[in-house]
Amino acid sequence: MAFHSVLSDIGNAFKKVFAVGVTVATAAEPFVDTLFPGVGPLFNAVVSEVAKAEAEAVAAGAQNGTGTQKLAAVTAAVEGAFNTYAQKNGLATPDAKTIENAVNGVVAFLNALPAATAAAKA
Repeated sequence: MAFHSVLSDIGNAFKKVFAVGVTVATAAEPFVDTLFPGVGPLFNAVVSEVAKAEAEAVAAGAQNGTGTQKLAAVTAAVEGAFNTYAQKNGLATPDAKTIENAVNGVVAFLNALPAATAAAKA
């Protein structure tokens, strides 16, 4: 699922819905870190940058159709964190496509949370 299509439908409900997603993602960090040691902070860095990019787009009235720009901004913002993680773990430096894939994965996770939250309240 591409970044440009994942968050484009949130629109005016963004702040309320995405705040829940960020809260749940933050709470998930210890579990992510247990399963994949050291990944929790990296996961939360991506969550934080995705939230910033989406909030900036909403504030500018450009939340729809700007996925490519938001993906580029998030990828650039988290590149250093990915490089640090790779270096600490003896991994190859990730290329831009690898980072984009990780960002898209986190976005897909966040996008899935509102539906799960709404279903739980029903």
